[in-house]
Amino acid sequence: MSNVSYMPRPKKDATMETVSVRLPKAMVEEIDSYVETLKGDMPLLNISRADGVRQLLSNALQAVAKKASSKK
Repeated sequence: MSNVSYMPRPKKDATMETVSVRLPKAMVEEIDSYVETLKGDMPLLNISRADGVRQLLSNALQAVAKKASSKK
């Protein structure tokens, strides 16, 4: 057995669920372009496609909530 110690992963703020979706190729290309923009803005972070999708969804949900609250 190796005497190598491993650093545990940091605990996440919340548990995450897996959601699988099929997307048109053009949309995936737009997501990948967005991810490349984020990587350019934050070169020290390792940003994945999943991170980009989460960010885009979060932005969209915030915009919908803001629009709904302004109608009240």
